[in-house]
Order: sequence, then structure tokens, then C-alpha cells
Amino acid sequence: MPFHNHEVCGMVSLCEGLDGFRFYSPVPLVSVQVDVKVVNFTALVEVTQEFVNRERNPIECVYFFPVEEEAAVVDFTAELEGRKIQTQIKEKEAAREEYNQAVQNRQTAFLLEETKPDIFEIKVGHLSPGAGCKIKMTYLSELPVEEGKTKLTIPTTVAPRYIPMSDGSPEATKIASIEHDFNSPVQMAMNLEVLMQTEISSVKSPSHLLAEPTRKRFKDYFEAKVKFAGHTTNMDRDMIIYIDTEEPNQPKVVVEKNDEGSSVAMLSFVPEFKLKDQQVEAVFLVDCSGSMSGQSMNLAKEALQVFLHSLPVNSFFNIIIFGSSFQSLFPESRKYDDDSLKDAKDSAAGISANLGGTEIYQPLQNIFQKPLMAGLARQVFVLTDGQVSNSSACIELVRKNSSNNRVFTLGIGSSADRHLVKGMARAGMGTAAFTTQGEAITAKVINQLKNALQPCISDVSVKWGKSNPSEGGGELAVEIIETKKTLFGYGKPKSQTETKFSIKSQVPSKISAIYDGSRLIAYKLLDMTMDVNDEITVKAKTVEGDLEVSLAICKDSFIHGNCLHQLFARKMIQEVEEKHEQENVDESKKLITALGLKYNLASKYTSFVGVDEKHGNSSTFMVTRHVKNQMPQNFGFNDIGNAPRSRGFQAQTDCSSSPTRSFQSRSRSALSPPGAMAPPGASAPTEMSKGGRFGGKTGAMAPPGAAAPTRSFGAMQESLSSFTLGAAPPQASPMSGCIIASTSSDVLRLTMCQAANGSFPAHADIANILGVKLEKVKDAGKAINSDENFTTTWMTVVVVAFLTEKCKEEKDVWELVVEKAERWLNSSSGGSVAGHVEKAKEFISQSLPIRKVTSKTCPQGHKLSLVTATDGAAWHCDSNNRCVGGCNSDGEHPHHSVWRCSQDWRATAGGSCDFDICGECVKQNV
Repeated sequence: MPFHNHEVCGMVSLCEGLDGFRFYSPVPLVSVQVDVKVVNFTALVEVTQEFVNRERNPIECVYFFPVEEEAAVVDFTAELEGRKIQTQIKEKEAAREEYNQAVQNRQTAFLLEETKPDIFEIKVGHLSPGAGCKIKMTYLSELPVEEGKTKLTIPTTVAPRYIPMSDGSPEATKIASIEHDFNSPVQMAMNLEVLMQTEISSVKSPSHLLAEPTRKRFKDYFEAKVKFAGHTTNMDRDMIIYIDTEEPNQPKVVVEKNDEGSSVAMLSFVPEFKLKDQQVEAVFLVDCSGSMSGQSMNLAKEALQVFLHSLPVNSFFNIIIFGSSFQSLFPESRKYDDDSLKDAKDSAAGISANLGGTEIYQPLQNIFQKPLMAGLARQVFVLTDGQVSNSSACIELVRKNSSNNRVFTLGIGSSADRHLVKGMARAGMGTAAFTTQGEAITAKVINQLKNALQPCISDVSVKWGKSNPSEGGGELAVEIIETKKTLFGYGKPKSQTETKFSIKSQVPSKISAIYDGSRLIAYKLLDMTMDVNDEITVKAKTVEGDLEVSLAICKDSFIHGNCLHQLFARKMIQEVEEKHEQENVDESKKLITALGLKYNLASKYTSFVGVDEKHGNSSTFMVTRHVKNQMPQNFGFNDIGNAPRSRGFQAQTDCSSSPTRSFQSRSRSALSPPGAMAPPGASAPTEMSKGGRFGGKTGAMAPPGAAAPTRSFGAMQESLSSFTLGAAPPQASPMSGCIIASTSSDVLRLTMCQAANGSFPAHADIANILGVKLEKVKDAGKAINSDENFTTTWMTVVVVAFLTEKCKEEKDVWELVVEKAERWLNSSSGGSVAGHVEKAKEFISQSLPIRKVTSKTCPQGHKLSLVTATDGAAWHCDSNNRCVGGCNSDGEHPHHSVWRCSQDWRATAGGSCDFDICGECVKQNV
């Protein structure tokens, strides 16, 4: 019902009217329900939103909602006061005109438009006072494999985006209108159903607390159903769920026939192979803009440290940090040795989110313009939250330079820009990964580096049937027939082709570079259906010879429906947008429009629209209400006033001077625009002066919304040069460049102590991590060889034996480190280390204590960190609401340590998992 006597109840937002008049209005969105069905490696997601007008005027509800960037939005339905409203897919302008005309006629109307591939705008127009409606958006999405598990990601909020001054696109204008609040607009509920052909081992989430799955067999499938623990949650971060089963590695061929008799074939498999590593030039591009403050910056620094220590010998590398300006560690990439590694580690430990806005285009362009180093393949690693409006321009820049530069991306934070992160990796023939608080980052980093060291396998072809030719070359010439009835050329091919792509093409037309353990998916609209005993063959050309696999068609390969057709069409739209549209705008628009209309897809040129036939009877004017997106968890503004200043970097005046640990300043060509592009009161980013110190400005500004928690944001407001979050840099040990973090695992701490050449020096820090006195290690080595130079060899052998024998469960962390150590041992000792390895294994079994657990997860899969207590502290053990192991009952126990979940509210100020395990329970492997 509408309000009476100006009473305000329920969830409200603070609005600003004419002349700055501020008032509260009820949030029209009252519920969000997400229903997900996962079958093998695809997901069907239904998002149901309920709106109620609790005002006295008719209202228009505007809500920007995120989806997975490669998803196909295939349906949009509406229900008004119990009546189902017919919706249709139409050309964008026609849909918009129909919606506007209906609103003018005081009819309730519904519109779904694409703003970006990962952001959609939902409008409910002329919702009468007291009326309620439900809308449901349905999308299909492919699911990737990560660390051997199927990964499901459901975005729930659109983070504020930085808008460069050069971006005057309509998309940027729309993004600038998105409003934000620190409160969730509504609580979200979720139902997840998983169907797999092999048994489901686990369903876990590092982002949300899940209830225990219910399991059963359903026909030929294993089924698991999951809900949130507590039923609802805030919409402040991506929902991430890992499904552990044997299914991800099973190759599949599916042929779908729809009601019209059309057939689409889909190929999916996860390749497994190992090639010789190549020598590389690694360039690390690290986002230090304001939105990276806090946990995102900590994750980026941890990832960078792991990258640096895992680089192979004979590599060259450089680090570039960017915000409103960009700065390089070295004038040119330097050889990877102990000196350059120390410089990089010391500098990386002090970087902060204090460089203003996210101007990523200019540093990317600068990297690509530099000449290649002879004999080295350039690999660019981008670490960013990616919250920018010009993602399409960045993706196009990467694509144009992909012949000489491979790009790998790591999306950081609770709501990273998935279009930018995945799009740049796709265009740069690399791989994309995402990490957020609660996830172990090291394995993701190592996998990215392993992919980069692999020679690029981009010459991949697919043969769709035994008798068909191979496809995969990318650029397909299509013959265009003249249809205009003239005396010049009617019925004959035109002299020049107007397009290089058609609906008959395979998608992707050029198979992306393939990597060990990463899923490959391709689609093909068939001229005729395939038969049982036919086969699909994939061939990849490598420097070590051709790799080939053939997948047979069987009776179980055939299904009926339209889902694969829609995924095929969405993938084709993506290809046209990213590879063909700039060269042939008109033909691309026609093809995208035709695909959207034919397969019922929302796209940049097609939208869903529905209109209620009844006319409203209200005589008052309609007002527009924006449903505000919640600020992402741990976004850069949190506790910003109390944040410590970061350690500054000296900008060298002369780039040819001696090696430096500081970053060279390079200002961007265009500064951030005023107004919505920078937070109120913040100075516009300026050119970094040579010889100056980079760091915070002295003027402190309260974070937007501090005065009124419901204050909203428009465009990305992140020129926060004044502030940085996070703890002080890790404590450096006396050993050169060895960073020791008390909460890190033994394995990670050991990797930080490795020299650039692969050896481990005989140092007390390493011995302490191993849990033995340094003199005892040295004495054991002297018993084998009394030569003083043998000490480093012996320590390296001991560390390798410790990692391979005692830390097998963390192989993904130490694998590259051990490979580098073994290469050094073989080159320095002439290969005569086999006997020393056996002695080292004997030494660690006799002299090293039983290894303590140093890496643990809570029942939801979140990372646990060891917290040291002061004397007399008592901890409450939350192990499934009971205590096992050395503790006899639930309650407080006087232990001097506790393992705290990374999602504990004490660590995140709002995390989803309040969980501690006392020391005795950890010993019992709880």
C-alpha cells in the first residue's frame, strides 16, 4: 500500500531532489531469488526479482544487474498482480520506443537492455501505487575448470567503475548513472541443483556460507542440492562455488536438434600435455588505483611475490604499477638475478592503492610499443580489479598486439570486472583467473605462470565429422551474392567480399590458445546432423610435433532442445563484437541483430520488452527510483580514514643511473575528468614530478557516504591518492629479500627464501622454517662433503627433499620452485646429486620434527590462518558446533593459538563465516 502521513518503513534510500532537497524513499526491490541448475559444465541461472511500489506516485524502477560476461541472456518474463505479461525480443530501438510509449500511456511496462556484456539494465515503468510485480531473467553460462574442479560464479553487484575522460561512449554514460550504497538493497536467497554423471565429492564456496548438500541419484546422474546457510545473504560480492567431481576432465561431444530441425554440435574437453618451457620476458602490470585498497591490494602483493619467486632462471622481467599515472620498476626489463629480484621484492612490498583512477589503457599501450627482446617471448601479467568503463577498448588494444604479446589476467577482489579480465586474456591468447578473500591465491598464480612458460599453441583446427574439412584458421571469407536487380552483376558474386564471418562459421572461428588443464569449448551449426560412429577431431601444431585427439559420436551424444543453439549464438555474438565489428560495423550489427532475434537473446542490439494491456488510473506524475547496487565487500573505501600511509617510491630523474628499487614515473596523456570522475574534494591526479616521492597527499578526505551511510555514488570515484589500506609490509628477514609472514604456510615461506638461480642459501631463516638448528643442517652436510661451497648445495637438497616428501599436498605451490632448484643442482654439481637426495631424505626423517599443520581450511573451504594469542587467552572452538581431538567439549579452552577463518567477521568486518579452530583440534586434522 502507498504511504500515508509521510510514514516511512522497511528498507529506504536517501534521495536528492530539486535544489538539493534530500528525502527518504522506500526501496522498491523487496526480494531476489537465484535458482541455479548445473548440468556437467553448463549452468542455467534464473534470477527472480520482486518489486513493490510503496509510494503514492507511480514509479519507474531502474536496476543494473550483473551477469557472467560470456552468459547468454535467453529469457525475461514478468508477472504483474498475478497476471503474466507477454514479453518479446525486439531490436533495441524498437523495444525502447515501445516501452517509452507505454509509460506515456500510463501502462506498466518492462524492459531489459544490455549495457555491457556483463551488465544489464532492468526497467519497470509506471508501477502503480501499491502494485507489485515479479520479473525473472534467465541466462545460460559455460563453466570453467579450476584446479580440477568445476567453478560456478554468480555476480551479484556492479562495482563502481572508473570512467576515463577519453571515454564518451553511451555505455560510459549509463555506467556513470549506476548508484551505490553500503547497504544491500535486499537479502538474496539461493537454490543450487548440481547434476553430474560422476559422483559429486564436494560443493564448497570460499565466498558464502553454504548448508550441507543433500545428495541422491537421479536417473543417470548424481544430484546435490545446496542452499545458503541461514537462507539469505547480502549482495556485496560474487558468489563462487567449486564442485569437485571427476566430470571436468571427461571429453564430451553433444549434438542438439531443435524444433526447427536445426542441429548444433558442441565440443568440450580439458587437454593434458607437457611441453618444454620457453624463455620469457615477463612484464607484471599491477593495479594500484584507489579501488584496490585493503584486501585487494594485499592479494595483489602476495600474488606478485609468488610470481617473482617462481620465475625461471634466464628470464627477463619488469614491474609496472598504474593508476592515474603509471610507473615502471626498471627503464627496461632486466635479467632475473639476485640483485634484480631483491630490488623487485623490496619495491613490491611497499606498493599501495594510492595512484588514483584506473587508467589501464595507457600502460598497456606502452608495454606493447616496446621492442621485443631477442629470443624471448613477452608475457604480460595483469593484476587488477578491472573496474573501468572502457573495457572494450582495452580488449581491442590487446587483440591488435596479440601476435607479439600474450596476456594473462588475474582478477582480484570480491567484484572484479569480468568482461575486462576475461576479455583481455581471450584477446591476448592467455588465460584468466580470479581470486578473492578466502581463496588460496598461490595455486592460481603458479598455474598462470606455468601457462606462460608453455609455448603458445594457437594453431588449432577442428574437423567436424570424418568427411568434413578442418576449421580453425579464424578469418573466413564468405561469398556475397549481388541481389539488387540491375544489369551489372545480378546473381553473381560481388568483386569484394563484405564480411569474413557468417552464421555458418565455427565459433570461435580461431580456436584460442590451448593450455594444460583449461577447458576448450567450440560450437558448430551443422549443415546436416551427425551420425553415430562419426567423430570430431582436434589437431594442434606445436614445436614438438602435432597433438591430436578424436572424439567419437555415440547415441548418448544426441539431445533435443535449444540451449546449445543459444550458447552457440552468444559465442558468435561475442566473436563478432571482439574481432569483426570495428572493421565492418554495418554487417556486424545485422548479424548480431539477426542472431538475437532468431535465438531469443538480449544483446547490444536486441532487448526484451513487455507491456501490460491495462492502463493505470493514477493522475499523478511518475517518479524514477534507482535500486542502488551494494558496494563490494572490502571495497577501497572501508575504514579509509584510519589507513596507514604507504611507503613511497623515489622517481629517478635519470633512467640510465644505477639499478634502483624505485618506480620510474610516466604520466598518462589525459587526466581524470572532474565531477563524477573523482570523489568530492579530491585533487585531480597530476603528472608525477621527477625526483619527487610518490605516496599519499596530506589532505584527508572522508570517504563518500561517511556522513550519511546511504549516500550513493555515480561513476567510479577512486582518485584516492591520499589513502591506502592494509597492514604494514611483511617483515624482512636479515637474509637478502627473504620475506617472512607469520601467517603464511611453511611452503610459501620457503619459496620466498630461494635465490634467483634456484639455490637455497644456508641461512637460519630457512632452518627455522624447517624446524631444525642451522648448525645441525651444516654438520649433516659436512659429514658428506667438507667443502665450504657444498653448504649451499646441501641446504638446497634438504629443502627439495622436505618439499617433495613432507609437503606433497601443496605441490601446486612448490612445483616450479623445485624445478628451478633441481636445475641448479644438476648444473652446479654435474648431475651427481642422486646420492645426496637420499641422504637428505634420511636427514629430514630423523632430524626434522613431525610437521605441524600450517595450511588449513574451514568446512566451507575458506582459508584458515594461525593467530597467535597472548598468555592467558581463551578461545572458543567452532568446529561444527562441537569440539574434538584434544578438547573434550565445546566452549572456551586456554590454548595459545587459534586458526581463524579468512571470512570470520573479526577479519572482514562482515564476513560470512565466523569460524575458529583451537590448536588441539588442528592437530587432530579437524
